[in-house]
Amino acid sequence: MLNEIALSFGTLFAIVNPISTAFVFNRLTAGQSKAAKHRLSRTASLAAAMALWAFLAIGQPMMSFFGITLYAFRVAGGLYLGKVAFDMLGRQPRHSPDQFQDSPENIAIIPLAIPLLAGPGAMTTVMVLRESYSWIPVALAILAVCTLSWLVLSQASRFDQLLGKTGSNVIERVLGLLVLVISVQFVFNGISGYLASR
Repeated sequence: MLNEIALSFGTLFAIVNPISTAFVFNRLTAGQSKAAKHRLSRTASLAAAMALWAFLAIGQPMMSFFGITLYAFRVAGGLYLGKVAFDMLGRQPRHSPDQFQDSPENIAIIPLAIPLLAGPGAMTTVMVLRESYSWIPVALAILAVCTLSWLVLSQASRFDQLLGKTGSNVIERVLGLLVLVISVQFVFNGISGYLASR
């Protein structure tokens, strides 16, 4: 159980990547009070957890309804995660705050919770992890990742000062490489599983 939680946590954390989101959080909440920033970080992390838990709960029935096989989902998920990885490894940041213009009351849900924390990549990862493990370790991994995301976002201003732009870019690239390796493994597992079932 602990091994499954750890593996699920590591995979999901690399996709959710609250560290890079923290820098966007600072820009979106510029001018807000410290209390408001703490409230927004808590709301965003809770909303992200709820979104991922919902996808964990309905993912299996949804696959059955649409006749989607695990092999196809793994390949599709791997391809999408590959795109996320190349975005993370590219020259431009994966998420730009200029993409989102909204009131402070709404940014906790969109874009902070969705799609910055609980985006399509994270949802795809939850679905694939659910096929490999029972729902308990995946649900606990979601809780751990979103709790850590709340802690990171609540201290985003200090985090930004500590790492700076260069540190953020380095972490983004390292996590991008890890996501790329994970995406390739997803594709390998999907293809090999399909061939073995024939």
